[in-house]
Amino acid sequence: MDDLTFEAVYRRDHEMLRRALSLGLGDTELANEAVDEAFTRAYARWSRVSQLDDPTAWLYRVASNWATSWLRKRRMRPVRPTEELETARYDVVEDPAVLAAIEALPSAQRAVIVLRFYLDWDIARIATALDVPPGTVKSRLHRALTRLHDVEEVHR
Repeated sequence: MDDLTFEAVYRRDHEMLRRALSLGLGDTELANEAVDEAFTRAYARWSRVSQLDDPTAWLYRVASNWATSWLRKRRMRPVRPTEELETARYDVVEDPAVLAAIEALPSAQRAVIVLRFYLDWDIARIATALDVPPGTVKSRLHRALTRLHDVEEVHR
């Protein structure tokens, strides 16, 4: 990327990544910690990270991997957020039924939904962020949309 400073990327992407991971993980506190950890790692390696085609995708992948590892180590599922934190998640998705449907998706499908529709990333960028082939992104997206459509049909 053309001479982006760490500070500029932080100002541009921190809140967006925090919200996306909050929705993707279903845990706002864990999302905050994961994004902070990703930016800490990026700062330590900024000379290399700043040269990547998409530092934001790298930040998302690091934050997501860190959160997944943290959950795995503690062998626990994400806890339901407090009312204050749940209110913050409604900044991302206002409709409780839509939020519940997204949270009910498997984590891999939830991630592609968040990246595609909340962050408006294309398939290639999502594949980079998740470190999977584009075909895998398309497959997960299709399955997630099918499940969300089924939920919508039930609520009509």
